[in-house]
Amino acid sequence: MPFRFAYVCDLLQRLDDNQRARSGQRSSSSIVDQWFLSHRGLLARDDFNASPLLSTLLPEKRSDRVYFIQSKSLSRVIGRCLGLGLSRKKELERWQEPGSGVGLGDCVERILTSTPNACDEDVTVEQIDSALHRIASTCHFSSPAVRASRPSGGSIDRLLELGGLYRRVSARDGKWLTRLILKNFEPVILEPTAIYRGLHPLLPVILKVQDDFAVAGRFLQDHVRRRGVTGADLNRDDLALSLKPRLGVKVGRQTWVKGRSIKHCLDMSRGRISCEEKMDGEYCQIHIDLSKGRNCIQIFSKSGKDSTRDRAALQDAIRRSLKIGDRSCPIKHGCILEGELLVYDDNEGRILEFEKIRKHVSRSGVFLGTEQDSQAHPHEHLMIVYFDVLMIDDESLLGIRQSQRFKRLQKLITCVPGRSQLVRRHIIDGDKRSAASDLRRVFAQCITERREGLVLKADDPYFDFSTKQRPYGSCCIKLKKEYVGSFGDVGDFAVVGARYEAGKAKAYGLQNVKWTHFYIGCLENKDEVERWHRKPRFVVTNVVELNATQMESFIMHANPRFTTEDENESIIVKIAPGIDNGNRPSATFTDPPVFDIRCFNFHREGNTDFLAPRFPMVNKIHFDRTYLDVLSFQELQDMAKLEKEMPPQADSQELLGWIAALEQADPHHAQLRGASQTTTVSAISTVSTPSSVRSSRPSQAEHDNALPVPESPVAALRRAQAAELNPAAGPLTPPRSSALMPMPDIAIQIVQDTGVPQKRPAESEGKTARRPKARRVPLTNTLRSQSPVRSPSNSQVSSREALGDITHSSQSRDNAASAAQSRRRDGVHSFYMPSLENRPSTIHLSTSPSFRTAPESCPEPFATERQPSKSLDQPPPATSAQDTDRRTEKCIYSGDACPLRNMSFLLAPCIASMPWLTEDLFSVHGITDFTTSLDHWKSMEPPSSGAATYTSHTQQDAQGKPPKRRKFALVESRRKGAVDRLFQDIQAAQLRRRNGKREWIPVFDWKVMEELTKEEEKHHCVAGQLEERFDSRSKRSIWNKHWVGLA
Repeated sequence: MPFRFAYVCDLLQRLDDNQRARSGQRSSSSIVDQWFLSHRGLLARDDFNASPLLSTLLPEKRSDRVYFIQSKSLSRVIGRCLGLGLSRKKELERWQEPGSGVGLGDCVERILTSTPNACDEDVTVEQIDSALHRIASTCHFSSPAVRASRPSGGSIDRLLELGGLYRRVSARDGKWLTRLILKNFEPVILEPTAIYRGLHPLLPVILKVQDDFAVAGRFLQDHVRRRGVTGADLNRDDLALSLKPRLGVKVGRQTWVKGRSIKHCLDMSRGRISCEEKMDGEYCQIHIDLSKGRNCIQIFSKSGKDSTRDRAALQDAIRRSLKIGDRSCPIKHGCILEGELLVYDDNEGRILEFEKIRKHVSRSGVFLGTEQDSQAHPHEHLMIVYFDVLMIDDESLLGIRQSQRFKRLQKLITCVPGRSQLVRRHIIDGDKRSAASDLRRVFAQCITERREGLVLKADDPYFDFSTKQRPYGSCCIKLKKEYVGSFGDVGDFAVVGARYEAGKAKAYGLQNVKWTHFYIGCLENKDEVERWHRKPRFVVTNVVELNATQMESFIMHANPRFTTEDENESIIVKIAPGIDNGNRPSATFTDPPVFDIRCFNFHREGNTDFLAPRFPMVNKIHFDRTYLDVLSFQELQDMAKLEKEMPPQADSQELLGWIAALEQADPHHAQLRGASQTTTVSAISTVSTPSSVRSSRPSQAEHDNALPVPESPVAALRRAQAAELNPAAGPLTPPRSSALMPMPDIAIQIVQDTGVPQKRPAESEGKTARRPKARRVPLTNTLRSQSPVRSPSNSQVSSREALGDITHSSQSRDNAASAAQSRRRDGVHSFYMPSLENRPSTIHLSTSPSFRTAPESCPEPFATERQPSKSLDQPPPATSAQDTDRRTEKCIYSGDACPLRNMSFLLAPCIASMPWLTEDLFSVHGITDFTTSLDHWKSMEPPSSGAATYTSHTQQDAQGKPPKRRKFALVESRRKGAVDRLFQDIQAAQLRRRNGKREWIPVFDWKVMEELTKEEEKHHCVAGQLEERFDSRSKRSIWNKHWVGLA
């Protein structure tokens, strides 16, 4: 029974009008349900074919059909179909104007409104579906089944096929027909489950098992005819028993969700949890039908397209793993398997990166993005990693629990090293109290071994067909470190250009959207621009999009100056052919804005010769930064190479750091379900352990399908503490060789957490210890009281140093090359492991996330090689007359009333050689007490408890006592590695106050000196009357703006 296309347009238009309504909006699901109810008479007929209607309502689901028609080509075809003149063609192309707010469909509607068609007969969804199917059959990128349906001996003209449709539709229907051909109804978004349920209550279940509109429609019709009743009377359980997967028809995939923290993952799971290694490859659903002889293998991709020919090189590995053709083949008729396609290198004995796949797998017979790749080597070949089985010999396993399916899979597969293997996994009990710590250790081990992540699967059936489904039942949880907190942050990128896409612009629902796709890049000649003001030269690395909130903020606050690419003379932009599929920006920003970017990892995009962020996303838009603050291109490449090439560490320090970082990332981690131990950083424990880390991706012969679980750090530290209390007890771990590598010193404190709220332990003085926080301490509170947080007295610092960041000091840049290689050896470890000092501890600082530690720029000596500076580390001897004159210098603006008087400054090594700071800014205030050595501070008289408050120097002098020195530390806050080391040095110095308690040092960015100098030049201070902007205790103080932390 034909179904009018106008009925479909009624639904789409109602949804569109509902979204734009300012009041009285209804839910989309209610509109969809009401529409299906109004057409129930037609939809319930025995001769109704559901496939054309589903293909019309959900065109994006038809991945097997590729029309090879984009907006520009479709615009030309429509102009020829409707016989438009020059002026009307210009109106039809108005959708290409940035900021117009209209799409091609809107322009078609306007054209047909002014000159409507003579609609003699209605257009049906069956006619449209048939025309689009014929067009898709001519495209080389359509599936083999669609191409095979092309009539032999006849040619198909897209103009004739579409012309007959456009000349018969109304203006409104022409708009939605245009969007249907482009497979994009935005801003209307139809939920597939609501469509399936509206068409028939059992259709969602059928499409899970047989993910094909035509096959599912025929199955539903046959089932209704056999039962002789409507779908509402059918029994869901009976259908589940009779419904089985079919060889040659793709099975739908399970629901996948992202785990945002350990707690989030455990909240979605229960009972037995299989923690499988997430492989970085391409999904394969493999159908084996032995009745077809040599052509028994069929492979479907994630999108549902038949990719058997493109992945023909994988068939040998599949045959060997299943022993197809041998008498010992475990299958008799056929089976359906799930796995991941990867590339294996026999010479290196490991699985290669994802980007290597494109050299071995074509796309509809065409190798895309390989122009700048090396040739496929003989020692490289495809391999398959199996992780599930869905059917064996006509026996459906969709209703069987995951543990039983994997046992069946183990019996089915014969692992061939380098060709096929089973996924590595580890089993944890989600109901145990130790579930959080167990999962945390497994995930931390996965991170330290440089693996992609984990896939968590509860012991549920593949699909849950029961009527009472629990939330997240039969779901797979993807857990990657980039999903947790800010571990995926990369850094700042310049937005050098943008282009406009009409469909995306309409989806925002905002006015005056000029650009939708933004070209981000790095500054290639950063040194030349900073030193000699050369023209900036940018290398575009990615194209990103903004969400609606970010776009609204960009329109309102950024509004950058722009020009065309041809007229641009302000900056140089280099765009590789593989960027954005060859598209070019329509606008070039002469003063590029800055985006903060995060990503999954780094890879080399097709047809490019550099590493770039993979799956980049915009964290925030920086309106207070310029393109001089972004990463340089060399810094990005160094960062990416470190991330890809750094081998796993042979000790457990990095593992402990990640465990602490993951615990801290959990919301309300103190009350986390199942957290039996909490690892925080405070004290010292040296543990000697042998290296147990294997190669980055071993083959099947090297493991038994279980991820290696490291020893619990709590247990290791308990043994370490016991050994410290009883040195005669012998070594903590029996050495396996005479050259046992000791584990580096790690600052760790064990806090017992049984899940029951406990009272805070009282200190020896009877005071309650305050729980340390990982966030920065507010400046106002800390400078007002400076009461220390709980800290052990025997704290030490690991010799491992964090990788340095970037500074704009030209003096530092001159020597950067000489120290770059040596710093990379020590700093490479901090690229992955979050700084231990960022955990709940006595140190409060902001450390770098996993990707953010930028390459070197300022040469800083190692902790074991630091030599005191002759000019800064020690105060000059008192015998020099010139030095005596310097000591009596006063502030040129406020004299003795200067708020910086009687302050002692500790400078980070990276800023100690900046004459602007040490010679200019300090001299105008008469500051001579500055150093880079903490030994100088140890020799000073300990300040009183009120040292942080401002006291009139005149009153101090009147009392006959020397003025007390207030201690401050200055750093370059953008150099995260230098900030970390300064905090570590201050902690190791064990500075004490007069009463014996720990002394706390406020740390500021050195730019506070610039702003204080400018303000004091405008407003001279009077003795005894300190203005609010200079008072370190005030919330409005300049000090508060440049606050870094408390050490």
